[in-house]
Amino acid sequence: MSHRALSQEEFAASADGDRAFEGVLFSSALELNAIDLSEATFTDCRFEPMRLAGCKFAKARFTGCSWFDADRKKGSTFAFCDLHAVEIAKCNLATCTFERCDLYNLSAVDSSFRGAQFNQSTFSKTISRRSTLTKASFEACNISFADLSGLFLQNCEFRSCKFSEASFIDTDLTAATLIGCDLDRVDWERAKLASADLRGSSLSGLNLAVLTDYAGLKISDSEQAEILGRLGVEVHPSA
Repeated sequence: MSHRALSQEEFAASADGDRAFEGVLFSSALELNAIDLSEATFTDCRFEPMRLAGCKFAKARFTGCSWFDADRKKGSTFAFCDLHAVEIAKCNLATCTFERCDLYNLSAVDSSFRGAQFNQSTFSKTISRRSTLTKASFEACNISFADLSGLFLQNCEFRSCKFSEASFIDTDLTAATLIGCDLDRVDWERAKLASADLRGSSLSGLNLAVLTDYAGLKISDSEQAEILGRLGVEVHPSA
């Protein structure tokens, strides 16, 4: 589709008005840093590769949008942005980088995060000095080749997502749900999978020996032979 480019003045007027953007091209010439677009709606918009620093997108909704330039094979960078409770559907965020962003309660459906990086971003919210909540939901998303190293993803939900060759090094997935996911060739080094639910997922390459914790881990019976085989245990049918 053809996207309509906005001038800085037109963008400012919309940002101060109904905050509804449809079919808009956000060019790298626009000054978007430190802008407040909380609860804005973006439909079928395209963002040229850019760096967005200190922006507020809390509770915004993105539908059919793209931050990935296929010709340049480059995405955008979100730095120190507030993206909590953002809703994302049918969007392309391939190779995007999230640097120290607030991603608590983010919801994504049928979207691409292929090759994305989440450098020191958080999906958690502090309730008190002793209590922290972690929450996010991804459904039918492509998260292959993404770097999720070192993230706290306890209790987060991933359903029917693709994680081929993604990195979960030092990632805490305690009590997380990863049902029906493609987890082939994932790097699990020092990950925590205690009480995680991986039923219905393909687990080629999962070696329990490299995990920090897997007590209470749930897997499908069809995966047990391969998982135990990597620990040197042979599984035979009952006589």
